[in-house]
Amino acid sequence: MYQNFTEAYRSSPPNSFGVQNSYQPYPAPPTTTSIPSYTNHLPGSHNIMARMNEASAFELLQHLDKKDLQHLLNDDSKLKDLIEDLPQVRSLQVEHDDLVATNKSLAEYNLSLQPRLESLKNEVASKYEHINSLKTDLAESKARLDSILDGRQSLETMLALMQTETAKSEEESEQLADDFCSGQLAVEEFLSEYIPKRTQSHLRRIKSERFAELIREGSSPSGNWTLPSQPAAPAHSALPTYPHGHSTPYPTSVAIGMPQPSLYPR
Repeated sequence: MYQNFTEAYRSSPPNSFGVQNSYQPYPAPPTTTSIPSYTNHLPGSHNIMARMNEASAFELLQHLDKKDLQHLLNDDSKLKDLIEDLPQVRSLQVEHDDLVATNKSLAEYNLSLQPRLESLKNEVASKYEHINSLKTDLAESKARLDSILDGRQSLETMLALMQTETAKSEEESEQLADDFCSGQLAVEEFLSEYIPKRTQSHLRRIKSERFAELIREGSSPSGNWTLPSQPAAPAHSALPTYPHGHSTPYPTSVAIGMPQPSLYPR
């Protein structure tokens, strides 16, 4: 801004205001047409000098004669001080200082958020890895399910897998028992882990044995297998009647079936 103002001032230095060819120590009061427009010499219509009030900018020069103006033009330091003392320049400097202070405050606030940002980034990365692990497990489970539904695994293969899982559960429960016997596990820890593991082992063994029985007994010569029929419940035989006065431990007058000790061998 200072350089533009200096170039404009040097390219069109003002004459003694109101007089063109003679020196006049006390120039006449300026009019609106006596102050030359220096903004026309500046590059670009949006230059900051074009937005300044020219009348206010040259009020400080109106009392100077030609000699003083020439001396001011040749002394860059005085001209710079004069320009910096203009209200427009002081206003811009205040605005500049306010913007610097605002940017500094905003930068400090952003820096205070950096630890929180780093923590959130690490949390997102951990969640992303967990999601990828779950996606992998889901894909493997879906592949196993699709292979079963598509008939790519026989019933014998499924039975072998069940027996393998059963043996694995038994080995884990036996390992817990060995650790308890060797003193590596406390009583509370042993009970909290051994009982569920042993229960799971028994359930898997029962299911695998039942599944093996269904495969053996339920398969037909045509290749189709059905569940074996349930045996019919035995009919309750009527209890024999005894004459009145027989030494029985239960009353015979009531029509309720009671077990009779004399019917069972001793």
